[in-house]
Amino acid sequence: MDFSTLIVYHSYYRWIVLSAMLLQIGWIFIEHKRKSIFTIYHFRILLLFTLIFNIQLLIGWLLFTQSTIAHGFWENISQNIKNRQMRFFGLEHVSMMSLGIILSNIYTILAYRKRNQKEVFTYLWKRYLIIYLIILSSIPWSFSPLTSRPNFR
Repeated sequence: MDFSTLIVYHSYYRWIVLSAMLLQIGWIFIEHKRKSIFTIYHFRILLLFTLIFNIQLLIGWLLFTQSTIAHGFWENISQNIKNRQMRFFGLEHVSMMSLGIILSNIYTILAYRKRNQKEVFTYLWKRYLIIYLIILSSIPWSFSPLTSRPNFR
């Protein structure tokens, strides 16, 4: 798949991921307030959300391997670290998004190990808020003066 196709998929799939994030955080919050016991059913829902995020990560890494900005950044790091656009797309975006999704995977596995316990949703609530702040701060929003990109390509 070529760069222009991947960037379109990545751009549009972002909205699916953001919708899933909103649904997931709402679901976790409601279950947290209900003091629900985390069951295998809940784990499967959590796993579905994690799968959605992992698909975006895969598309993003494929895009990263073909990105001229990313390749240009790594060719001369000492000079390009001073360029906001190059640094963001060559280092910050991919690092922070990967970190967010890796943490999501880790906490999904840890939640599975804590099945049949009440405090799992409290545990997830606190951690997913941090994950979502990491992810939301690393999106090149159209309104950002630092790394502005169109919301739809």
